[in-house]
Formats: sequence, structure tokens, C-alpha cells
Amino acid sequence: MGYNTIVKKYLILFILSYLRFFTKKALKKNTPIIIGVAGSVGKSSFKNALHAILKDHNKTIALAGNSETGIPLSILGLDAKNYTHKDWLLNIFKAPFRTNLLKGYKYLIAEMGIDDPFPPKNMDYLLTILRPHIAINLNVSATHTMQFEKAIPDIKKRTVKNLVDAIAFEDTKIITKSGCRVGIYNSDNPFIVKYIEKFKKENSEIILKSFGGNKTDSIRLISYEVSPKKTKFTFRLYEKNVREFTVTFRNFCLPKAYSSTFEAAILAARSLKVPLKVIQNGLEQNFKLPKGRASTFEGIKGSFIIDSTYNASKESMLTFLELLGNLRRQTKRPAVFVFGDMRELGSAAKEEHEEVARFAMENANFIYTVGPQTQEYVLSILKNSNKRIYKDSSKNSVQLGLHLKESLPKNAIILFKGSQNEIFLEEAVKFVLENQNDEKNLCRQSEYWKNVKAQFFNLNSN
Repeated sequence: MGYNTIVKKYLILFILSYLRFFTKKALKKNTPIIIGVAGSVGKSSFKNALHAILKDHNKTIALAGNSETGIPLSILGLDAKNYTHKDWLLNIFKAPFRTNLLKGYKYLIAEMGIDDPFPPKNMDYLLTILRPHIAINLNVSATHTMQFEKAIPDIKKRTVKNLVDAIAFEDTKIITKSGCRVGIYNSDNPFIVKYIEKFKKENSEIILKSFGGNKTDSIRLISYEVSPKKTKFTFRLYEKNVREFTVTFRNFCLPKAYSSTFEAAILAARSLKVPLKVIQNGLEQNFKLPKGRASTFEGIKGSFIIDSTYNASKESMLTFLELLGNLRRQTKRPAVFVFGDMRELGSAAKEEHEEVARFAMENANFIYTVGPQTQEYVLSILKNSNKRIYKDSSKNSVQLGLHLKESLPKNAIILFKGSQNEIFLEEAVKFVLENQNDEKNLCRQSEYWKNVKAQFFNLNSN
């Protein structure tokens, strides 16, 4: 390890410790009720759903960041902007003066995302920054498995199952290690249930609530309807009195799997004694999606765009492909899937990409791919298929966008989904937008990201 690397390592540790100190000071001075959420996918949507519910019920703060830097920066009202040395020096200077920003806020909603089994990117470290009173574990899937390979020294044991189990062990600590009063978890995920059941035997004082498809769950989905213009979920809530209620999201086209996000948010709100009518009205009137997570736009040639370009895992891919298939059958319009690499999967990459490819062939009429991993693992499956699907591969998203603009079938429903790491699929979306003013509603359009992408596409244009 070189001298510069060592200096950089200790400088990062200093900045993290410094920001954590003032974050803990802010939390000690203002003592909001903390709702923390973990999970492989859906944390931002959960945060937005719960914020939509609590917004008109009481003063709330919703965190933008979900990492070892994002959480403290958000609580202290700081922004790394372009991540330059100047930005970090300004944040170090400002931090001591930003510990009162939580004053007057009753609730703090914290995304607690992990990238690694070791500090500072694991749950143990995040719990040294804050400890939630209500803790939620949404799901566990094969995301960031490359980093979790470090937790399994024996290469032969680095199976997808073992890697997901390692992620579940770390993620579930938001409930098992936080000292929370209420723990809310996904009963449909056996990896989560494994660690919750073990925790139950040793801890009887914590209130545990579950969502999913089991008879013992606290809330369950009863029905689901979707069209390009609205999505309707009907839930059954099991309390002293069993109640059914419907939430309708107009101008939203949401996959069925979003029901888990809303179920978790509803259980969290009920744990805070929010009336059911307030929950229903809050979701219907206030819910918004982050950019690049199921955003919808009008496209060229009469197309309808579903933009899920922010990031991707196998589970989220399958969820959105199911939605695409439903809409294709319902509307009789051609379904186009723009498939970008799923990154940071390590040894699980081949298996995960192949599974998505096979499911894509069942739900899409046309498939476009971009990225080296789709080229390596997906194209051979598409080429050997008997299905009459269009098969195309582009080196980067700009080239794909140019090609898509020319070859897109009329009146298509287009699903864009891929990882952010060197894929930047939102740049392909730009080429098929009917209204170019919608570009500002795509993800990663700040000056920082524009500079990053300009350098990337310049290097990868040939």
C-alpha cells in the first residue's frame, strides 16, 4: 500500500468520524423518533411513501442519503456537490454549526443501505451513527454481492445463496442489533425470516410486525390493478379489527412488488398511531417517486416510457418485467425492454443475468442490451431462442439511444432498466422522449454527473 493510499485512507476515516460526531450531537440535542429502513431495493420508495403519510400528520424530515456519508450529510444539511476537496473542506467547516437543523421535527426517516460486510459500509457502522426506534427490513437480494464475497473466504462456497445469506445477516441487524422498539420485516423472504426467527427466541420485549403473503402477517395485499394511467392496491390490515382499504395512485404505473413498500410504510405509520384515513389520503395525495424509479414519460412514435434507470438488481428487473408483460397483454401494444448490465454481482453475475434474460423473453417483444455483461451472458441466450424477438447490443447507452430512435416500433411500451455503474441508461432515454423538457426529470442530471458521463462516453465512444 503506497504512501498516498495510506494518507487517503486515514483522511477518509477522519472525515467520517468528524461528521459522525456532530451528527450524534444533533440527534442528542433534538431527539426525533427515528424510522430506519434497510433492504436491497425499495428504500427510497419506502422513505417517500412514509414521508407522504406523515407529511400532513406532523413535522417530518426525510433523508436523501443512505450511506456512511449520506446519513450525516443529510442530518447536518450539508452537500458534497461535486465531491471536490473544496466541498469536503467546506462541510468540515460548517458541520459544528449545523446541529440544530432537526429542531422541531418529530420524525426522522433514515435509509440505511449497506454496500459491504465491513465498516464503514456495513450495518454495524451505520448503527454507530443512529439507532432507529422503528426498524424495517424490506427485502434481501443479490446486490453488491461482489463486496460480500470478502465475507466468504472459501471460493467454492461463494454461491448466490450463501452471498444473499451474508447480506441478510448484515441487513437484518437493523432489527436484531439496533435496540429498536418495533421491528417490521418481509415474511416472504426466507433469508430475513431465518435471522428474525432466531432473534425472536432471545427477545420477547420487541414488537415484531410482518408483511407478505402469509396468514400470520400484520398486513397483506388482497388485489392489484395496473394501467398506464393508474395503479390500485387493496390491502387487508390485521389489528384488533380486520380492515380492508384501497389506495389508488393516479398517473403512476407501478409494479405489483411495490405493495411490499406500501405495506411496510403502513405498518410503520400504524406503529406511530397514525389514523388509517390519514395514511390512505397521504399516500394518494402526496406520494412521489425519486427520479429513475418507475418514472413515466410520453415517447416518440406514440410510445410510453417506463424509466427505471437509477439502478438494477435481479429482483427489481423481474418485478418490472412482470409489469411490462401485464401492460403488453392488457394494451396489445408492443413491449420493448432495454436491458443494461446489473453490476457489482461478482461471481453471481452470470446466473443473475441469464435468469433475467429468460424472463425477459416471456414478457417483451423486442430486447435491446447495453454493457459488457449483457453481451457476455445474455446475447447467447437471445440468439439461441426460438422466440421472434429483436436482438441488439450496443457498446454504450448513447449508441443504444441513437439506434433505438431509428428502430423503435410504433406505440410501444418501453422499459429501461440497468445499473448506474458505467451504464447510465438514462442517456439512452433522452433519444426517445417526445418532450425534451423531460430530460430534467431523468436521474443523474447534476453538473457533477454530467461531467462524469461526458468523460465516460468520450472514452467509450469508439
